[in-house]
Amino acid sequence: MNIRFLETVVNLAELRNFRMTAERMNITPAAISNRIAAIEQELAIRLFDRDAREVSLTRDGEVFLREARKIVLAWHRLTAELSPVTPTEGTIRIGVLPTFALTVLPDMVNAIRDRFPRVQVSIATESSWVLQQKLDRRELDIILGFAPAEPQNLRVQPLCRFGMFWVAAADYPGCAGRIESAELLDHSLISYEPASPTHQRIVEYLGTPAGDVNVHHSNTLTTTIGMVEGRIGIAVLPPVAIQEQLRDGRLQVLDVYPRFPPLEYFVIWPNPSLSTLPRIIAQLAQKTLTAFCAGFDDSLAWSLGENASEDYS
Repeated sequence: MNIRFLETVVNLAELRNFRMTAERMNITPAAISNRIAAIEQELAIRLFDRDAREVSLTRDGEVFLREARKIVLAWHRLTAELSPVTPTEGTIRIGVLPTFALTVLPDMVNAIRDRFPRVQVSIATESSWVLQQKLDRRELDIILGFAPAEPQNLRVQPLCRFGMFWVAAADYPGCAGRIESAELLDHSLISYEPASPTHQRIVEYLGTPAGDVNVHHSNTLTTTIGMVEGRIGIAVLPPVAIQEQLRDGRLQVLDVYPRFPPLEYFVIWPNPSLSTLPRIIAQLAQKTLTAFCAGFDDSLAWSLGENASEDYS
């Protein structure tokens, strides 16, 4: 029995699926099964009950898992202290909001590639709710998104703040000069998914029951931008994500009072984590965002990386 075998038990207990565990550990399902069988044979106990769909821990397995997790975490802490250089290979599965996909993601992936050329990067771009669900199921290793309402068993570190402004097509009628927020109700609005945090903020900002607003919904930032360009309506967007459209004169930022509040974003990963890669990627993300935000006025982008110690465990 070695540390890899113990890691196999911990991962299988979390994922409860041989295929998913094999994908996480970059080995075959047969190898996962053989490792578990070897431990069970050596200790003369049964760790998992198996059925056609998933596996579950036995009572002996729960006891074994509790101590195995301690050993694995202690091993990773030890190797991290003895070897300041981070792991040079493996796969990191990163979930990002569309805002990041359109802004800092290329620089972030390039930074990972340059520092760790043998690390493979897998990117998922989804809504905040979907990203959180995938992180909870351990289908992702780390996400860049909104802070969860209940950050249990997670590390949540501040990342950045992006300004949000009302935006319209350059030739959209009735939007010249100063606009009071109440006047927005005279226009068609393009919002995010009804259950999304940003949509809830829009409803609160307008101070009007959602049913009284002429609103269209979009589940992707790219689609929202296209709808605004197509003069379907106006939307609240981060200008940092539409720099090309603003420079080309296709879109305009409206002078709306009061301003829409900025959105804060966080980098989030499981705690404890069996790998040091999520922590390293979090540091790279904060470094990348700091450099990105330095190119904008504070009203548009503001790095929160300096407050990284304010996290939840």
